[in-house]
Amino acid sequence: MNNSARVSISITARLQDKRWCWPLALFAITALAMALRWYYVSTAVVLNPVRGDAVQYYSYALNLVNHATFAKDAPGSTSITPDSYRDPGYPFFLALWMKGFGTGDAWYAAVLLAQSLLGALTVALATQLGKYWLSSPWAILAGFLMAIWPHSITINGYLLSETLFSFLCTLGMFLCITAYHKKSTALAVLAGLILGAAALTNAIFLPFGLLLAIFLIWRKYIGKGIFFAVVLGALLLPFCWAIRNSQIPPASDFDSSTDRALINFVQGAWPDYHSAWRASFSGNASEKEHSKFVSDGYEREFGELKRSPIKGGKAILERFGGHPWRYAYWYLLEKPHLLWDWDIRIGQGDIYVYPTRHSPFDGNPCWIALYALCHAINLLLMLLALASLFFAWSKRSVLFASPSDHIDRGALAAVACLMVFVTTIYSVLQAEPRYSIAFRPFEMLLATTSLCGFSFMWKHRKVISPQSPEVRRPIG
Repeated sequence: MNNSARVSISITARLQDKRWCWPLALFAITALAMALRWYYVSTAVVLNPVRGDAVQYYSYALNLVNHATFAKDAPGSTSITPDSYRDPGYPFFLALWMKGFGTGDAWYAAVLLAQSLLGALTVALATQLGKYWLSSPWAILAGFLMAIWPHSITINGYLLSETLFSFLCTLGMFLCITAYHKKSTALAVLAGLILGAAALTNAIFLPFGLLLAIFLIWRKYIGKGIFFAVVLGALLLPFCWAIRNSQIPPASDFDSSTDRALINFVQGAWPDYHSAWRASFSGNASEKEHSKFVSDGYEREFGELKRSPIKGGKAILERFGGHPWRYAYWYLLEKPHLLWDWDIRIGQGDIYVYPTRHSPFDGNPCWIALYALCHAINLLLMLLALASLFFAWSKRSVLFASPSDHIDRGALAAVACLMVFVTTIYSVLQAEPRYSIAFRPFEMLLATTSLCGFSFMWKHRKVISPQSPEVRRPIG
């Protein structure tokens, strides 16, 4: 065998080895995510897991199984009246497991393990999505952060919608970019349907599928065929649910999704709402008095908005007018920071929504170390994710080989668009760290994007400017 043949075989073998590296690394990250989540839900004990929002989710699921009716009436009620207060996605998920396992311990265990699997798959999908614009080591770093992040682990132990919602968001985003990459209309329709299912799991997502498609076609990342396919899929399921809602009896007071959105908006307009809520059951006499003042205030404004949106809106604006700079700071800086902060406000606190015992984050040294690491870098990740907007929008971004690299650039722009949308919506409504848990994987991707970009700029000591020569995308 001559030397050239040996060299050719050697190069081929190396390329084959590299082709195996990414699947193996992705599998390892997914296995780590699954192991951590499985161990957590098998170890931690949630005290009275059917509480708070979970009470209504459980009631909806039970009524679906027993009466084929989407209603939040408590089990055993004399009449079951359909309503539209909660979104249907998560109750249908719970009802699916009730059909197979009943409503006892087996059902509860099945739900928690299913959520652990969905959480691990979310990590895999988000990591693969990041591979569109990140090199393998950077994408694996993002995936590792997703796998170990405490909030993303503990949320699997609650009967709450965040795990399912996060999975559907991530799957929808991944399919949307893959549809463009493969020029597949069928995949685009499927991506839209998944985004529509995510919207039926959390209503804040309702306009996102349409807005994302408009943004991508405006920036010329997708063509008209993909655009219409995504829009059709994204609107189909919410449209069908809207038809259902139009045929049920008129909602009574505080019994519709509109009422839920209004109360979230009004509560979010009070900077002291979270502290007042906690003081209502654990504060001293003075704090409880202030808590009552806040609760009376937002209930009064909610009632005024219900009776007359114009008069109610004027009342809220008058309150804003008394302290304009305070409320400007609240909406523009405090609420976005609060959304991506660490401590859950409405709930037990820290990384727990409901009271939890025997958590490995409280007793296992390795888990405590993971907790300490993540807690220390939480603010840094938020700032790095914000900085990634430069790399997403800059035409001279160091992350892309050329300005015409549409697939990679479109994937990053879509994720950045999602994060801007989510932060804006929750800043208008009610911001709370629990609500950001579903989007933490995207935060990790954007933060890692900034690390990748800054690392490349530092290595090359290159100041990016409109006059700079084109630079190559970092590889490896």
